[in-house]
Amino acid sequence: MSTGNADGIGNVRKEELYLASIMLKVPQKQVKVLDHPDLQDGFGKSWNSKLLSKIIKEEIVNCAIDLVITFDNYGVSGHCNHHDVHQGVWKTLMSWTLFC
Repeated sequence: MSTGNADGIGNVRKEELYLASIMLKVPQKQVKVLDHPDLQDGFGKSWNSKLLSKIIKEEIVNCAIDLVITFDNYGVSGHCNHHDVHQGVWKTLMSWTLFC
């Protein structure tokens, strides 16, 4: 959802994501890093779950995604942005569950 550039290491974080995708056997061409102005990385920078859900829904529909891998509710090391992504995915799934 972001480049992870809070500490100026966004390029390192993107490379870590690409390496993780290799381990998960996800083709790199299917990995997309967003850099939305309202979703900038950092502790204390909460992300809007409605915006996250909107973006997630659009990506799922536009790219015919059938599997989403995300953080658990705690996130890695309790990072607030990880928790926010979990909430955005949860909100997306709940909205579809209610209408399916």
